Amino acid sequence: MEQSTIFEESFGTELLTRRRSLLPLFLKVYIWIGIVLSCLLFILLLITLGTFAFLIGSNNYNTLGYLSLAGTTGLAFIFSGVIFSNVATLWFELKWAIRFNWVMGAIWALLLLLGFFRRTAGMGEFLLVCLTIPYWVMIYKIQYQWENEAVSMREMNKKRS
Repeated sequence: MEQSTIFEESFGTELLTRRRSLLPLFLKVYIWIGIVLSCLLFILLLITLGTFAFLIGSNNYNTLGYLSLAGTTGLAFIFSGVIFSNVATLWFELKWAIRFNWVMGAIWALLLLLGFFRRTAGMGEFLLVCLTIPYWVMIYKIQYQWENEAVSMREMNKKRS
C-alpha cells in the first residue's frame, strides 16, 4: 500500500470526521421522523387554512373568525418551522445546530412549564416530552465532537482543495 504525500490533493483529509457520521442510526431516524412530521404538519396546515377560509367566507363571519384563524395558522406555522429547523440544522451539519437545539428546547420547556402552572398542559404535552428525551440525550453525547472535532461535507471539500 502506497503512503500519501503532502503533494496529493487528499493529504490530511482522511483524519477528518464528518458530522453526519457522528449521528447514531437512532438519531438519524429521529431526524427523518421530524422532517416528515413537520412537512405533514405544514401540508395539514395548508389544507386546514383553505377549508376554514372557505367556511368563513361562505358563512359571512365577522373579523373575529378571521383573527382566530390567522392566530391559529400562525402558531401552527411557527411550530412546524421550529420542528423542521431543529432537525434540518442537524442533518445539514451546521456547527451551531446542537446549541440551536438547546435554545429551542429551553424555550419549549419554559412554555411547557407555563402550561403546567396555568393548568393548560395535558397528557399530550407530557407524552411529547417523553418521546423526545432520547433525542436530547443523543445530541448531548455528540455535542463536543460535533463542535470541536468534526466537519461538515462543505468544510471537508474546502480543506481538500
